[in-house]
Amino acid sequence: MDKGAKFYRCDFQVHSPRDINWTGVRFGVNAEQIANLSEAEKQQIDENREQFCKEYLDKISSAGINAIAMTDHHDVVFVQHLRKVAKEQNEIHELMGEPEKIVTVFPGIELSLSNPASQVIIIFDADFEDARLNSVLNFLGIQATDKYDKQTVQTQRISQEVISNLSQLHKILDEVNYCKGRYIVLPNVGKGGQHSIIRQGFQEHYIKMPCVGGYVDKEISSESGYQNKINGGDVNYGNKSIGLVSTSDNRYEDGREFGKYSTWVKWAEPTAEAIRQACLAKESRISQAEPEMPQIFIEAIDVTNSKFLGSFNIRFNRQYNAFIGGRGTGKSTILEYIRWGLCDQTVKIGNYQELDIIQNRRDTLIKKTLTAVSGEVRITMVKNDVRHIVKRNSSSREILLKIGDGEFQKVSEEDIRKVLPIQSYSQKQLSDVGVKTEELKRFIEQPIKSSLERISYKLDETNLKLKNAYNQLVRKKKVQNEIANFNIEGSSIKGQVKGIRESLKGISEDDQKTIDKKSKFELEKTIIENTESELTLFDSKTDELLELLKLYPEPIEPFLEDVENKELIAKLDTEINSKFKNINDAVQKLKDVFSESGLKAYNEIIEEWEKKEAAFNSEYEAAKGKSQSSQEQLSNIKKLEDRLAEINSLVAERKSVIKKLGNPEVDYNIHNEEWKNLHIEKVGVLNDQATNFTDLSNNLIKAIVTKNINLANFKEKFRSILEGTRIREERIDALLENIRSKADPITQFIAVSEELRLLAEFKLDEDNPEDLPATPILDSAGFSEDHKLKIQSKISTDDWLQLTATELEFNPEFFYTTNNELGDEIPFRDASAGQQATALLTVLLNQPGIPLLIDQPEDDIDNRAIDAIIKNIWNAKKKRQLIFTSHNANLVVNGDAELVICCDYKDASSQTRGVIKAEGAIDRKKIKNEITSVMEGGEKAFRLRKDKYGF
Repeated sequence: MDKGAKFYRCDFQVHSPRDINWTGVRFGVNAEQIANLSEAEKQQIDENREQFCKEYLDKISSAGINAIAMTDHHDVVFVQHLRKVAKEQNEIHELMGEPEKIVTVFPGIELSLSNPASQVIIIFDADFEDARLNSVLNFLGIQATDKYDKQTVQTQRISQEVISNLSQLHKILDEVNYCKGRYIVLPNVGKGGQHSIIRQGFQEHYIKMPCVGGYVDKEISSESGYQNKINGGDVNYGNKSIGLVSTSDNRYEDGREFGKYSTWVKWAEPTAEAIRQACLAKESRISQAEPEMPQIFIEAIDVTNSKFLGSFNIRFNRQYNAFIGGRGTGKSTILEYIRWGLCDQTVKIGNYQELDIIQNRRDTLIKKTLTAVSGEVRITMVKNDVRHIVKRNSSSREILLKIGDGEFQKVSEEDIRKVLPIQSYSQKQLSDVGVKTEELKRFIEQPIKSSLERISYKLDETNLKLKNAYNQLVRKKKVQNEIANFNIEGSSIKGQVKGIRESLKGISEDDQKTIDKKSKFELEKTIIENTESELTLFDSKTDELLELLKLYPEPIEPFLEDVENKELIAKLDTEINSKFKNINDAVQKLKDVFSESGLKAYNEIIEEWEKKEAAFNSEYEAAKGKSQSSQEQLSNIKKLEDRLAEINSLVAERKSVIKKLGNPEVDYNIHNEEWKNLHIEKVGVLNDQATNFTDLSNNLIKAIVTKNINLANFKEKFRSILEGTRIREERIDALLENIRSKADPITQFIAVSEELRLLAEFKLDEDNPEDLPATPILDSAGFSEDHKLKIQSKISTDDWLQLTATELEFNPEFFYTTNNELGDEIPFRDASAGQQATALLTVLLNQPGIPLLIDQPEDDIDNRAIDAIIKNIWNAKKKRQLIFTSHNANLVVNGDAELVICCDYKDASSQTRGVIKAEGAIDRKKIKNEITSVMEGGEKAFRLRKDKYGF
């Protein structure tokens, strides 16, 4: 567990069986019987009380309470029993690995005061000595009830001569050395009631009290006037804001009130000072509902060895972590180790030369401080309750990943970046980012990365299908043209054969009939070849289907142990297996059609025809041989008939190809529509995130996506296609501007693509018209008829596919809002570096999700914006883990870091080795001292914590 502050569910007003209004068993005797008690009877009372405490603590723990304060009226007897038992029980829970059952007990006292006429509770450090509790009663002027009395005496208000006001109460306690700094006074601040200090007529007491917090019996009122008072909005109450805790005020043996009324309070150590600090930073450290916490966080870094810091381990808080220390003490180095361990890529803030400098700097750091001593970085990261451990060795460069209870496995850098992403920035990098479009674009794309990757994957699939469909469409057109050409040639040959036959001489009528049959047999042969081709096609497809069925269905049985509806899913498994068996049987039956027995009748018909063909060929050759005078004509007929047979065969093949191609026109149109819809979806996702981005920046940044379609690749490819045509670049730019200027640039892009497609396909048109197709968009962009002739002569269908069947990108345009009320905007690049960085940091802090690491954010941001950034940090750490290094005490103290890690030199004189000097929250004295001694404005920041922020 880390040494920082964490939330604990608290009930700071719990009573014991000695309370006058207790309901349940009491332990002790009446006042008049005390003198007659034997030691054995006293011991029995103590044992009974301790047994009750065990059961009482179990009820508290079962209600989900982590800490209580037992605050009996003017009495401290029972809390001592409770603390003793709690200590024993907690040690057992710790040994058993049951931290959730541990209950911290604060000793406390409830006081009834005469002036102001109210009730307050005093809570002491959890380790405050029992022996001194009775002394506190004495100097508060309280006559203690005998410890063996079963209940306290009737409560009398403390005289105003003893305690005249709340300031004097603090003064009395501060004058006792063992109390000073170890207590907190919480007055009753319930809405109305005779014990509350916030009731009518008590304004002066409320304004002047030194208390920073208060308690409420039961539920806290949500009435607006009351909330305004306690949150510092009512001038009649001195604009004084205090921290509030809701308490059960339980007085029942069965603990029926436990868990109904409680408050989550954050601390690192269970002290009164921690409660005070929580009241001072109530927005960050007090919650009336279960606190929202980051679900993805870096839990620890272990470095086996390093040149400057040696071997070290840090366990991080899941909320806000701040590294502090003098310059050069290793703060930035640790951040770089985390980034390197998680394979975080350097942010692309400039050209490759700039990128190389930054990457080289990191590589040099790793080489000199880790590789030189064979150091290994181990990062533990928790993602939605699943622990991931990454080991990265600086010498072997091996990266190992362990997920949950699994084994370590070798992975790549990209694997780590995908599974365990972080967002990180080096010193002054936010300022540089502000003028880099690519990095600004990442701000919008990072949160929706999974959605964009899903769309991109679908677009890749659609582009592939689109290309295949279009290639088939082009293929179909070419085949149709070939068939048309073959049919023309066939018609010519038929005419030639008919003419030659009619001119034959010296051939008998019977021989003429035989010769005339030749074309009929050739047609029959073509028909038979076509049937053979069709059967072969389906035999092949059946084999493919049988191979595919070997991969299905996906086994369900291995997952049965992990499903909720095991019996139902088992039935599903049986049913799906049955279905696929039926499919297999059906396909196997289909395969039998192509077996020797299945094709018997077909083969018999073919054999019978082949016999007829052989007999005819003999007759045909004999008939030809009888006419010596027509041998040349007969030879020409044979050549022509052979060519006609070849043409018939080629046409049959191409018709078969067309059948296989199916309807690519329909497929093309479907995939084209899919392409359009996916881009519309992509723009929609980007637009939604751009709106969200504006909201996250608190309206400081505006991003416009739709009209900023990125056509750079399109332009480059189009220029390449048109090379040598002397078409000027201005024409291409005009065409791109035409696309961008439309309300729906995607639809316009498709329209332009279709015009280019018509030009690319012009050469494929079988009618081959003289006039080019209509292209109104190209015309409006200034492309002349001569230009379009040049385009159609240069662009092929393959070129067109490369030009248009691709994923479109969008480069959002960013603006900085200089005046929200008037809506004044300037291009983001024209804003000052401080304005840019402040706006971007605001976005990062308002964005939920992955851990955010920034090295010295104060170097980038506008000093005037520190207050706003601090308030953003309070909300940010509920939704994402923050790990910052800083020299600015305000960011650490008033940003309320849960864990402060202090870096220093081992030897201040040599400054050659570093050390983690201290870790903890700001309620620890050592951490306070480090902040005030090391950080710029440390002491002033602590004063601001109380004065400026109205705590």
